[in-house]
Amino acid sequence: MYLDVAGQPVSILALAGLGIVVGLIAGMFGVGGGFVLTPLLATVLGVPLPIAVGSGLCQMIGTATVSVLRHQRLGQGELRFDWLMLLPSIIGTAAGAKTVEALAGAGSVQLFGKTMPLVVLVLYGAYALFLFGSGGALAKRANSKVEELGYVRRGPLARLAVPPYVDFPRVPLSRVSAIVVAYVGLGLGFLSGLLGVGGGIALMPALLFGFGFPLRQAAGTGIVVLLVTSASGTVFHAYQGNVHLGLSMVLAVGASLSAQVGALLTAKLPPRFLRAGLSWLILGTLVTIAYDFAAQFW
Repeated sequence: MYLDVAGQPVSILALAGLGIVVGLIAGMFGVGGGFVLTPLLATVLGVPLPIAVGSGLCQMIGTATVSVLRHQRLGQGELRFDWLMLLPSIIGTAAGAKTVEALAGAGSVQLFGKTMPLVVLVLYGAYALFLFGSGGALAKRANSKVEELGYVRRGPLARLAVPPYVDFPRVPLSRVSAIVVAYVGLGLGFLSGLLGVGGGIALMPALLFGFGFPLRQAAGTGIVVLLVTSASGTVFHAYQGNVHLGLSMVLAVGASLSAQVGALLTAKLPPRFLRAGLSWLILGTLVTIAYDFAAQFW
């Protein structure tokens, strides 16, 4: 059985399997799985990139909701941090979605003798830089034993002295700049609207190494941000015609179930294993994008 997505037949069975994988990633790492889903929809299943971005955000709503509830029951996540990021992340998501719309209407460019839509060139390049930075940061710190030592090391973002300040007792961190947190939310929202990644994959390194969150608290915090950015991003992209509901629903069915399993695994697996697994997953996605991009010039 197939779905018609902008004239491209897409296997329902393949979509359901991809949804299960994405849900597991979302539940385990609090990152939504959009960094895997959006490129694979475009490169493997042939979904047009703007629709892959918008529909990927849409399916994350169900996945993120299930994961948020599970992490809250496990006592994982700092809701004060999420509230500070709420409005800035929505503003950033709107800006990212408008950028995709502008790129989609900007036509094509010539590159190495080949004609390529500008939106594909820019988004693939942004994905590559984004994933390389996030995956490299996580891989570099994969063997860190800070969390096993039982204390939190304040990261550089947590040390910025820009009032007003707020305390995060669940982490625990005190006197963290609310302005810095808000600007992080703005940047993550823009990435979400631009790339359909929910923002969580960029937020995890920021929480772990920028602020000093333990991994489990970072996962529980990041998944709430994912819920906000995916919901707002879906609205903005739907207005532009970039959301295919049938595609999103098939993905969401498998993802909502496997997300619960992923959240439970987060509480049981060693933090170093989770950090290493996430970094290799990101870098593997980067290789897939690079291969597909290069194949267009062969």
